[in-house]
Amino acid sequence: MSEHDLLGMRICMILERLFLGETLSVTKLAYEFNVSKRTISRDFNDRLFNLPNIEIEKVKKGYYKLSKRYIGSLKSYRDILHFSRIIDIDKLFPRHAFDYKFIDVLLSNKNHSPCTIYTDSLDKQPNMYGPFLIIIQSIIDKSLITVKTNKGVFNHVAPYRLIHFKGHWYLVGELDQDIFVVQYDAIKEIQKVEAFFSFDLIISETIKEIKFIESLPHFNYTSQVLHKIKRYNI
Repeated sequence: MSEHDLLGMRICMILERLFLGETLSVTKLAYEFNVSKRTISRDFNDRLFNLPNIEIEKVKKGYYKLSKRYIGSLKSYRDILHFSRIIDIDKLFPRHAFDYKFIDVLLSNKNHSPCTIYTDSLDKQPNMYGPFLIIIQSIIDKSLITVKTNKGVFNHVAPYRLIHFKGHWYLVGELDQDIFVVQYDAIKEIQKVEAFFSFDLIISETIKEIKFIESLPHFNYTSQVLHKIKRYNI
């Protein structure tokens, strides 16, 4: 991926978080995107501050946020509903409950949250936001990626889905016509490849199955054992 592409993606991600109402730290953004603080400061001063029709405020030295009148202005109830269905949040509620009226009731509340969705606590929240979004964009674009982990480099991986299970995120895809699984915490770097893939329908359906998702923490070990049994006819 070229420097121009990385710059464009970084600006888009920063804008997205500003529109969600976040106050952003130059230091934290530099760490997340693996660039210098000078680069992030230049993103704000030379690029974001000059964008038309939006207003970014400097909260204090090294911290920025979007002016209140712009926060959330790009999203509608339809967008919220679409988002809930993409990541399956709607399935946590009674059938047909997650509609415009339900969203309106929830968003009108200012003081006390009426709902709690409890999940297993993350061992630690993922630090690197950049690779996470690159994976998502690659899944949508059906673009191959290179995955670098502490155990090696995997080239031409076809990313199918990011799955959260029992406190961890997993990247699930296809490599050399086999299912590929890696824990997100183990990923050191993601690079988009200028080549594309088509989803294998069998793999695509398999990774949606509950039994497969439950096997994710032990998937690679089980695969190695099965490969050894097959190789040596055990």
